[in-house]
Amino acid sequence: MTAQYWQLSSQQAPPASGEIHVWRIDLAAALPAPADTALLSPDERERAGRLLSEHKRARFIAGRSTLRRLLGRYLDEEPQGLVFHYGRHGKPALVARTSSESLTFNFSHSKNLALLAVATDREVGIDLEYRHRNISVDSFARHILCENETVALQRLPANRHQQALLAAWTRKEAYLKALGDGLARSLKSFSAGIAEVETAVLRLEDTKGEPVTWKFTPLAVHPDYFACLTAPGSDWTPRCFDWMSL
Repeated sequence: MTAQYWQLSSQQAPPASGEIHVWRIDLAAALPAPADTALLSPDERERAGRLLSEHKRARFIAGRSTLRRLLGRYLDEEPQGLVFHYGRHGKPALVARTSSESLTFNFSHSKNLALLAVATDREVGIDLEYRHRNISVDSFARHILCENETVALQRLPANRHQQALLAAWTRKEAYLKALGDGLARSLKSFSAGIAEVETAVLRLEDTKGEPVTWKFTPLAVHPDYFACLTAPGSDWTPRCFDWMSL
């Protein structure tokens, strides 16, 4: 895997053609103040209130408030004024305005880390998974792998199976998040490969069900995590930033 250079930044112009911006957010360092809660919409505050764990509630507020701050900077709008609508399977998108019609985003978090991908004029999906989570290898493989991926997994040494499965999981989840399908589509219904580190260019359906080229790019975000970014086309590269709240 080519190591990404994570540039410290707090403000950014919208992604240029051929770029997708990825923001790495340390949720532990961004623990919320009362002002952060004030940035959230009523439904976001309600969701936060339903979380019984104070730690999970704090991470949720930190993630949503940072998401709003970042998108607000791209759009030159107040974070609390952003309005989201949710697709049939829960994928969030900005309510179309003159300045936001072409801006797309996707958000993922795990433990104390979050990633935000921002693109222009193309759908984007990103997924982040904790590397050390406990899984049952056999049942997990049956749940997510199609036939050719199962064969590829069996060619690997047994001590690499768990990590290969988690890497495959991030690829598949990133793709489904880009489509907005969520759990509506079986993870076994398509192949995204099980390689842990290589970029892959695959022919898969787009949001209209038409076959197009997708690129899957693993991201080196932290030794304890797998992450994958995907979007249609092979003509883009990630540009990576660390969020710095000012």
